[in-house]
Amino acid sequence: MLSGRGSIAGACCAAVSLLAAMPACSTRVRSFGQDGAGGAATSASAGEGGAATTASAGGDGGGRACEPDDQEACYSGPPGTLNRGACRAGVRTCDAEGTGYGPCEGEVSPAPDRCDTAEDEDCDGEINEGCRYARCADVPSGAPSGVYALDPDGAGPQPELAVYCDLETDGGGWALVYSSVGSEDGETLPFWNIPYADRLGVKGAPAPHQNHYQGALYLVGREYRDEIEDLEGTVKEVMRATAGGIDPETMKLLEPAHVSGDADVFYTQFFSGWSSPDFDGDTYGAGNCAAELENVTQHYASCCTYNLGADLNAPYDDGGWGPHLLESVAARLGLSVDGAGSTRVRRISRWTRW
Repeated sequence: MLSGRGSIAGACCAAVSLLAAMPACSTRVRSFGQDGAGGAATSASAGEGGAATTASAGGDGGGRACEPDDQEACYSGPPGTLNRGACRAGVRTCDAEGTGYGPCEGEVSPAPDRCDTAEDEDCDGEINEGCRYARCADVPSGAPSGVYALDPDGAGPQPELAVYCDLETDGGGWALVYSSVGSEDGETLPFWNIPYADRLGVKGAPAPHQNHYQGALYLVGREYRDEIEDLEGTVKEVMRATAGGIDPETMKLLEPAHVSGDADVFYTQFFSGWSSPDFDGDTYGAGNCAAELENVTQHYASCCTYNLGADLNAPYDDGGWGPHLLESVAARLGLSVDGAGSTRVRRISRWTRW
């Protein structure tokens, strides 16, 4: 009996050893030619500047490049352009045999900027590069306010202009004619000493919160608005008017008409005349308003309701601060005053459109 039990135990051990030596069964369907040694599985994802094709070893794909019908993001554009402007990743799909991915479908890579859209097609962070327009109103809808190249007379003799366009206020289309911004460092007052010879020229960078003058816009402007920002940051449109053009010799606006806003601002700053230190075209019979008010060039009657560079009370330089407005007018317009009779303001800007 002991011998019999030993024989059964030996037979069991032999059976276990035989089973351990046999290969395990597999239910995986293998393509003809796969050796079962475990191929390389690939996966990729879109990153900055191109489609990654990093392969990860392992698995039992049997040599496939990818799993059939797997999809992954892809992008072939230059570094730094993905998800910038119009540029977007696409999708590519592994073919049915698992031999590789098909084309990248749906991706948007950099293209030359178009002038009839507000998109950044070349994905460099700037829109409408190389574009020029006849007026601010021609800039595509949806584009932000900013500096655009305008060529108002097309093939005419006037040069192309870099103009700040307000594309939001009252339907947009406004071009910045001038802006005077107060400065404690005294730089604003001398800025407005513009000689007669430069009356149609450009001075300063085109921006509403910097000192800027673009006299050539008077040649094309037909609708105008003036706005003033007080020292507390309140901004008011103080006058709106129209004109049929301008006499480039006298700088007197042709057929001026008051549309809305303060009548005194319209009369003194738009309707009457214009003076520079070396040209007297205002209606002040006793002298030249510009010469008497610290050589500030602007439109005057006799003399003004606001001044782009000088105080309207002595001492006229007021430390070179710049824009001032009569306190009586400021109070009427709901703007703050500083108690000096002629109050400092933060900014005076004139806009036009046509």
